Amino acid sequence: MPSLSTIVNHPLFNVVFFMVIRQFTKKLPLDDPLWLWNLRAFFVICQTLAIGLQYWLMWRVVKKNDQTQLRYVEPAKQQWDGTEAPEELVVTTHKDYDVAEIKKAIRQSMTGILMIGFMHLQFKFVQPLIIQSILAFKNFFMTKEARIHIWGESTTSGPLRRPFRVEAPFGIVSEAKQPKTDKASIKRAEKAMKAE
Repeated sequence: MPSLSTIVNHPLFNVVFFMVIRQFTKKLPLDDPLWLWNLRAFFVICQTLAIGLQYWLMWRVVKKNDQTQLRYVEPAKQQWDGTEAPEELVVTTHKDYDVAEIKKAIRQSMTGILMIGFMHLQFKFVQPLIIQSILAFKNFFMTKEARIHIWGESTTSGPLRRPFRVEAPFGIVSEAKQPKTDKASIKRAEKAMKAE
């Protein structure tokens, strides 16, 4: 039987979830100003709690203080002028890597809050407030860091092995854009650093 995280992360779950919530929101009196203010308050409270949970998770990672060394090669990134920066060797610890990933998730959450707030205030969309209020918790509990530090899933192999694979909405990310952990790539990056 598939695990809960496998079911909840499946694309069909998101489609079914969206359709159910959409049908539910059709029955709500969203034109009523009292309902609207309650939904806004619900949205703000949910987002505050979700960000608070992310900071709690960061505290938990720091408290655990996993000093296992992590070495990998960050792939070349394209610069503004179209050229690619050289690959970069990253030497860090599991604690520092996880804290950086959680900070990245917090920034993504803030961006999402701003986008939903803009859509609501500018275009008067109400359904995104409800959907994002619930998705904030689903997204938090299904992050790789939460799966490692809350649910205790294994990090030795699979999708939770550090460094995490770069993910795209439709899974269209070339292998060249993934972090490299093989010894040959690490040695090449070390030689390039010494040559500079």
